[in-house]
Amino acid sequence: MSLRDELRAISARPDDARKRRFRKFGIIENPFPPAGQPAGNPHHASSVDSEVTSRIKSFYQDRTSQVLLIEGIQGVGKTNLLTHYESELREAIEDEPAYYVIRYYMDPEPSFDGILRRLFQELGTAHLARFATALAELEARERDRIIESARGPEMRIVIRSLVRAAEGDDFVLGNAAETALEWLTGMRLLNKHREALGVQFRLDTVESKTQALRDLVHCSSEADVLKGVFLLLDELEKQDYSVSKMVLLRYLSAIRAIIDALPGYLFLMIALTPEARRRYYGMLPAFQGRLQTVVTLSPLTKTSEAIELSRFYLEAAKKKAADAMQGTNISAGSDVLLQEQEVRDVFERCADESAERGGEGVTQRDFLNALHEQAVAVLSQLG
Repeated sequence: MSLRDELRAISARPDDARKRRFRKFGIIENPFPPAGQPAGNPHHASSVDSEVTSRIKSFYQDRTSQVLLIEGIQGVGKTNLLTHYESELREAIEDEPAYYVIRYYMDPEPSFDGILRRLFQELGTAHLARFATALAELEARERDRIIESARGPEMRIVIRSLVRAAEGDDFVLGNAAETALEWLTGMRLLNKHREALGVQFRLDTVESKTQALRDLVHCSSEADVLKGVFLLLDELEKQDYSVSKMVLLRYLSAIRAIIDALPGYLFLMIALTPEARRRYYGMLPAFQGRLQTVVTLSPLTKTSEAIELSRFYLEAAKKKAADAMQGTNISAGSDVLLQEQEVRDVFERCADESAERGGEGVTQRDFLNALHEQAVAVLSQLG
């Protein structure tokens, strides 16, 4: 049979393979993710999670800003950890509009502008409208106190314009909020911005945008419409490969500046490799001073750890399969996909390969990928 015929046969009966796997092993797909699938995988909890959770709870209680550095070599699960907490946080605060969760993957662009734009966009027009409405409902003296606490004169003008719009109808407020968001994200200054907001200058530098963000967060918290921003920065080391040392230094300085600008209401979690951390600390000692809390993810060093991880992924796959096959009257099989000795052999082989490269231990990515390949050979026999 040609490859074309084989693929057509699969397309004609797409559920047959899933049913065969479920009847035999209690799964419907390969339980171990390949190396090219860094996202969408189950999260295996470890001692690191207790530290992260403790920091989140502390932030939630007192809203004092915290910066947490998640450190580990490539493949130990930094992205998996951030993805897990992004999902957990979104679920935890879904009924609390005063909290925001922002996940940012580093772009290979030589500027901090991308993160600032994302922060303003995630807050969005809905937040600006809610902020303006809350201020409009306050007694005049308290409203003036909050507005005057903004350090930027242009920002104070924008806030007052939003408050005036809030005193009109929703359409007027919506337009004002959209125009204000354009100004905050640094768009070219047009007549509509001057007329609607009263501003005369564009936010065209990282410093001016950082100051505007500080003012917006501070005044919003004073008006009780913002309680916290969770900012998760993944793969910060990407900047190390794409920009000059001077541009990278400005980038790191911008991160330091945003930390300094927001002593409250910011929970910043950064994923970074040890090599990049050492380079960045050497380039900008002040950056090191802001990232004192380091949580380290380590590779697998014991066979028992590897076996536990393989069992976790297999059980997660079985649960997913049981949910998917519910109501089909097909019973889950109990055959063993990979024997424990096979898992041991895979881990030992990975450990030998890692040692030959000068590594210590086996990354979770390499181990799971090797298990994936081993499982492919078993599942392929089912057709």
